[in-house]
Order: sequence, then C-alpha cells, then structure tokens
Amino acid sequence: MPQSPIQQPANGQWKDGEFFFPMRVYYEDTDIGGMTYHARYVSFFERVRSESIRGTNLDVHALMGRDKDMGGPIVYVVRNLNITYHRQSTVDDIIIGYSRVTKVRAAAIEVAQRIENAAGELITEATLLVAAIDPDTGRPKRWPDDLKATWQRWHDDYQAAQL
Repeated sequence: MPQSPIQQPANGQWKDGEFFFPMRVYYEDTDIGGMTYHARYVSFFERVRSESIRGTNLDVHALMGRDKDMGGPIVYVVRNLNITYHRQSTVDDIIIGYSRVTKVRAAAIEVAQRIENAAGELITEATLLVAAIDPDTGRPKRWPDDLKATWQRWHDDYQAAQL
C-alpha cells in the first residue's frame, strides 16, 4: 500500500503588515443549530495570532527562552478583548482570519482582527490589548527593543500599505 505524502499544516502569510490565515469550520466548532458557536471565534482569533508570530523573534518559545540579559523570559496575555459579530459561518466553511498591530505600547500591543468567509464577507471582528508580563511575577514588562521593533515594523508596514 503506497504511503501518503507528509502533509504540512496550513500556512498563513504576511502581506502589507497584515497576517492572514485560512481555516475550516469543523463540526466540533458548531452549536446544535449547525452555526459556529460564538466562543469558537475566540479560538480562531488566537490561532491566527499564534501563527502570525510562529518562527519570529516573538514566538512563544523564543520569548520564554530569552536570557535575563536580553529582557527575558517574557509571556504575553490578552488583557482586553472586544468582539462584534456580523454573520454566521457553518460546517465546512472556509474562513480567513486576519490580524494586524494597530498600536505598539511600552509593555503591550493593540491588535485588530477579523474573520471573513471565502467570499470576503465579514463574519466577526475583534480588538485586543495584549500585554507583556514577567512570568514569575505576573507584572507588566516592557518589550525589549528588538521585540518592540518587530511589532512596530508590522504596524508601519500596514500603515504604509494604506497610503
């Protein structure tokens, strides 16, 4: 019996300072009425943010592994989340999550996210405040310069693309 080729997980992509990531709605994501359960969108938004930093200097593993002399270790947490729902998605829909940095602060970033269906119709959108903290104390921690510069570059790339 021939072996199937190794399948790689779906890849997102950065374009003009905004990250996008396609996903599929599975049965487990839906409620009894067959519509995507409202809380699943929080998971979808988290998935998009996680994929956007994968392999960068902001990757969770890189932040936790930073030496103290490099400002580490660092974790970040969602401090505030505001979601607006516009329409539903259902089982087997392909949805695309988008994420962009709207403001870089000393110890946090502000993020705008949205999810659209394959036709480009807005399903839901969210704004977040993501805070950097010291994992030992739980207190806010300033971004080291190199990390802040990465956030700022993504922010600036998006702003430049809007001109």
